[in-house]
Amino acid sequence: MLWVMLMLAACGTGFEAEKAEEIKINSLPQESTELHIKSDTGEGNPEDSGIQDSPEFEAEGQKPSKSQEENKEAEESQMQGAVSGKTAAGGKQIEDQTFQVTLTPLGKVTFASYEPDLSQNPLADVDFVIRQDKTVLQKLPGVTADNCRSSEQFNQVEAVSFLDYNDDGFDDIITICSYHMVSGPDAGTRRSEIRYYSGSEKGRFSYEEQMSADATEALDVITIQSAKDFIGVGRKAAAEDWRQAYVEYLRTDSDVEGQEGYVLIYLDNDDIPELVEIGVSEADGCRIVNFSKGKVHKTQLNRLYFSYIERGNLLCNSEGLMDCYYDRVYSLIDGEMTLIASGDYGAEDNSRVQFDEEGNPIYQYVWNGVKMSKEEYERALNSVYDLSRARDGYAWNGWYSVDEMIQVLEN
Repeated sequence: MLWVMLMLAACGTGFEAEKAEEIKINSLPQESTELHIKSDTGEGNPEDSGIQDSPEFEAEGQKPSKSQEENKEAEESQMQGAVSGKTAAGGKQIEDQTFQVTLTPLGKVTFASYEPDLSQNPLADVDFVIRQDKTVLQKLPGVTADNCRSSEQFNQVEAVSFLDYNDDGFDDIITICSYHMVSGPDAGTRRSEIRYYSGSEKGRFSYEEQMSADATEALDVITIQSAKDFIGVGRKAAAEDWRQAYVEYLRTDSDVEGQEGYVLIYLDNDDIPELVEIGVSEADGCRIVNFSKGKVHKTQLNRLYFSYIERGNLLCNSEGLMDCYYDRVYSLIDGEMTLIASGDYGAEDNSRVQFDEEGNPIYQYVWNGVKMSKEEYERALNSVYDLSRARDGYAWNGWYSVDEMIQVLEN
């Protein structure tokens, strides 16, 4: 561990390119390109294998050609001059994590990864550089100001992805790097780290420190896909998917003759509503149709009445008949309507209902299998399902016909 203690106080290997001429931005629209590069250790996103052979990769994210390799020495020589005798980032270029890619608004550029120069500091970090032809456009910000780690050593770049993750029209970058812990309670272990770089209309990339830290800490398995999922990449496409899925369901699966009408409600706190089928009779009941994981899921309720807490992810099916009543509380869990609590109350013998002094029927109350008084039952229900926030599942005659609902969804 002595070599760690003798490290220099600062890296001193970061480069500061001389002020380049103003970058002329390609005014033609560019298609956003997404690359997933799987590490040679076999770790990273398992869905990324084979992407390098795809036509999109060949067209948009190919490795430098042989002719470009022949110009490599001349190019690096020029770059060395721009950074006072050092390479673009102090260490050797990582060839299998260097790519030619088309980014909006920059156009065709080279994304280059550079190993840290460990001879200067054993805890120096990786560098990422954006080049266009022989001009360094930007060295991406590091995790720390001096681009040195405090208790871990760089291992490798595991994956890189180019995409517009915030849907602002400008391409962004996600990287995943791994590190060996060299001190502290986790010494000897290895961990992976996500970095999000958001692009701008000027073609500059900013490191999103908090979002990167939050994702790295929250995710048990770190891959490009999990990094995208963490920030909700693809939600816009999912919004279109649920519309199409509901329309297809109404046209092919819904028992139209058995439904009085249809409404949309927002049960959980996302942008995808749930579709409610209102049966023509108490026997038909209501059905909740929700969209999750690319498909629709159906949950049959008892009889017709239910209430829900809008965007609170709670629904209560409260119904009954002939002195036998119930409250069934549901929540969307992992895309499925799940029963989380239930209660029953009614006459012990509904053929011989007894009444109290005020003429009210005497009922037995059971909540989650436990017998209790009426007051205890109401408190137990309200502790799970706040009745003061509940709203009726639909208004009488306030529903759409199947054709009207399809029109709402399509428009």
